Amino acid sequence: MIAAAPDDAAYTEAPMLGALVEAGSLPPVQKRLPHEPPVVDTGGEIGRYGGQMRVISSQPNRMGELSVVLPEPLLRFDPDGRTVVPNVARHWELSEDGTSITIHLRKGMRWSDGAPVTVDDVLFAYDDVLRNEKIMPVFPARYTVGGKPMQMQRIDDYTFRMDFAEPCGAFPYFLTHARGPDSLLLPKHWLRKYHAKYTDPAQLEELARERGFSQWYELFQDRNAESRLEGIGPLTAPDYPVLSAWHVVSVPSAGHVILERNPYYWKVDREGHQLPYIDSILSTFMGQKEAQGIAIISGDVDLAAMEGGFDDAPLFLSHRERGNYQVHFWECNWGTRVACYLNQTHRDPVLRKIFQNRDFRIALSLGINREEINNVLYFGQCMPRQLTVNRVCSYFEAEFASIHAEYDPDRANRMLDEIGLHRRRPGGWRLRPDGRILAFSCPVLEGGFRPQTAELLKDYWEDLGILMAVRVMEHSLFATRRQANALDILLYPDDVATDVMVLNSPVYGLHNWGWSWHLYLSTQGRTGERPPDHVMKLHEIWQQMRRTADVNERLTLGRKLIRSQAENLWGIGTVGRNSRPIIVTNRLRNVPAEGLWGWPWLATVLHHPEQFYLSNDESDSDGATRHGGQAPRRSDEG
Repeated sequence: MIAAAPDDAAYTEAPMLGALVEAGSLPPVQKRLPHEPPVVDTGGEIGRYGGQMRVISSQPNRMGELSVVLPEPLLRFDPDGRTVVPNVARHWELSEDGTSITIHLRKGMRWSDGAPVTVDDVLFAYDDVLRNEKIMPVFPARYTVGGKPMQMQRIDDYTFRMDFAEPCGAFPYFLTHARGPDSLLLPKHWLRKYHAKYTDPAQLEELARERGFSQWYELFQDRNAESRLEGIGPLTAPDYPVLSAWHVVSVPSAGHVILERNPYYWKVDREGHQLPYIDSILSTFMGQKEAQGIAIISGDVDLAAMEGGFDDAPLFLSHRERGNYQVHFWECNWGTRVACYLNQTHRDPVLRKIFQNRDFRIALSLGINREEINNVLYFGQCMPRQLTVNRVCSYFEAEFASIHAEYDPDRANRMLDEIGLHRRRPGGWRLRPDGRILAFSCPVLEGGFRPQTAELLKDYWEDLGILMAVRVMEHSLFATRRQANALDILLYPDDVATDVMVLNSPVYGLHNWGWSWHLYLSTQGRTGERPPDHVMKLHEIWQQMRRTADVNERLTLGRKLIRSQAENLWGIGTVGRNSRPIIVTNRLRNVPAEGLWGWPWLATVLHHPEQFYLSNDESDSDGATRHGGQAPRRSDEG
């Protein structure tokens, strides 16, 4: 929870910063904080200053675990995972018709080098980066409404307005994205020296050549840390100004990166202590999964969330006491861990017609033994469920998670017979209407139990008389075949399961089950194939969801869209309510035992790592902030 600090708050700071103030090399804390610093009150303990948190990264010079603790977007999500609240922005106002949004920055906020954060940083990001075709050849779709780029207007030093060609009431959700090439907040004072608009072009070209680039804008992209950030992208340079609680102070050396507290970090706790509590972070590169596991179970890693998956949970759980750590299980954002999408725009007209048959999809769903998948692959810790949104999504309805999800192979066989697939060859294989064996291929990527799930689906569906070949495929080939509409079936995690992802994904995951239709809609008819009327109607519902500024209307439309999935099974689910093991040493405090994991929550620092702290007492403490262990068995979707 974030609240406003009282005007007469007496602020305190970390001893390491107090020493710098006494030495005259840093202003007093009151002058480093914004006029009204936000108060972080998560219900945890008031922490103590000091210490170094240890994390690991699976790739050198990459964010890795740090992607969980560093982002600071304009807006963020509340702990419920769906309510948008202020963050860098102090306040926002959406116009009644949804055609504009006014953003108020926090007066007195500063970058990590002490420079003020103002609307100049926003206008620089918009006018000089996003609208510069050399730096950004294609204007970001995120900021395109009605086929036209949004317009930016300065109101004063701390207030700006974005105007849209059409209503876009859902726009606040898009401002929860923290970092990346389309960032709306960049340190102009630092980056301008690498931009041709502000620096002598000849001098800039010479500097670019010295650094190995042929053009000035290549140098700019290299120096702009945001342009290189994708997911767990590269770390910032030591002198790059940031708004995060910690900033890089050392270049990668011997596999180590060190971050120290940002002296100008702009949040405080409920007693007025400037955050963060922890002085520094040590990130160590470990490229081998085995080495990562050894470090974790040995208690040498204070926080492991990005590294280590659900399949590692038994290992982590069995070494808790010896390693002096806890294992929390945070709920993942997926609607279902592995979903099956039949390609309804298949190039084979016979398979296309079969895949477009709703009863065929229902029959396949009824033929899946989800309890067995859960017990065999997920240790019984997940929930057999149909593909639908996550339970914290605003559009979730419990009935959607169970529809057509029971295991009933007898009914599945009857349905297949009734839709004309009753003819069989010796051996029991069903025949297509053209007399060929009903068979299709299922290419899968490694990871996340996808190959194992595919093998179980193969067994279930072959019991129904349908032949399926499973092939583990390299990622680039898989992507190429997907782009070429050359897949029979797509087996993929369903992450179109949160408010933001539903608003970002036309027609609830159409790109997974109708690629040619998706191309047509995403390119305004320039490529692909025009979808049938029922898909066009769903696309209109989705557009209305994005346009409306009425929260209740968006809720109604969203549930109508998700109901279409429940009734038609555009995708077929297996198990959901997945967990992510979060390993926390006993010395690291204020890490919640329960939380949400995955996009878009990670990009909004949902769990306030700035209020984590290190204790000298590594024994387990009482209370909600320090409990963990066996993942709870999920018995309902309430």
